[in-house]
Amino acid sequence: MLRKQAFVLIGMTFAVVELVLLWMRGAAHLPLPVPDTDDTAARLAFAARWLLLPGFCLLTGIGMVANRRFFIPDAIDGSRTPENRALEINLRYNQNTLEQTVLAAIAWTGLALALPHERLALIPALAILFVVARALFWIGYLIAPSARALGFALTFYPTVAAFIWLAEGALA
Repeated sequence: MLRKQAFVLIGMTFAVVELVLLWMRGAAHLPLPVPDTDDTAARLAFAARWLLLPGFCLLTGIGMVANRRFFIPDAIDGSRTPENRALEINLRYNQNTLEQTVLAAIAWTGLALALPHERLALIPALAILFVVARALFWIGYLIAPSARALGFALTFYPTVAAFIWLAEGALA
């Protein structure tokens, strides 16, 4: 196994271990808010409000790209400039964050409709984790591309788990 692959595997394994520990410690039972009422509209509005956090992650990335483009003469016209490593990383961060946000929006909407009311605190827990994970992804990417693995996994795997849980419920 290549050194970079081993580094990625370590980051992803660490993320899985952390997520399992969070779940076992009852992350869904943290003192986080749940909707005041238990109707469909309140549940959907609750999920939509927490989707602002992934939206802010994307907004921050887009703002950083705009800022970088302003100060890079050959990038101000909007072209991609792979010669500028930081700009390219920011563009990749934005692309991946957009992808992760769309998947999270689908998953969290499904969870908002399917979870028992008292377990809806899982959505804010996922939103907070999303922000932390995106920061780890971005910082890791700036350090070394393989260092983004932990942040990626902490963003992606909870969404995968939500999709699997929702699919099992749909098939039951």
